[in-house]
Amino acid sequence: AAACSLTRALWELGCLWGAGAFTRSAFVARKRNYDQPNWLGVGLAFGTSAALWAYLFKQHNDDVMEYERRKQERQHKCTDCS
Repeated sequence: AAACSLTRALWELGCLWGAGAFTRSAFVARKRNYDQPNWLGVGLAFGTSAALWAYLFKQHNDDVMEYERRKQERQHKCTDCS
């Protein structure tokens, strides 16, 4: 019974959607003014992107150093160490 009522509710929602009941968003109150960009948003977007790229390069360099260190350990064949 619960599945049937859920199915009916979803079908009715689909009908309302097709009728245009949800075509306008409640969060858009006015048109965007492209002459005055949102500089805070632009700065946050570029700053976040730059921080992620810096972290990516740092992580890559750390991974390469760890790879080289482990490669050296594998090639080390000293009888005095063991």
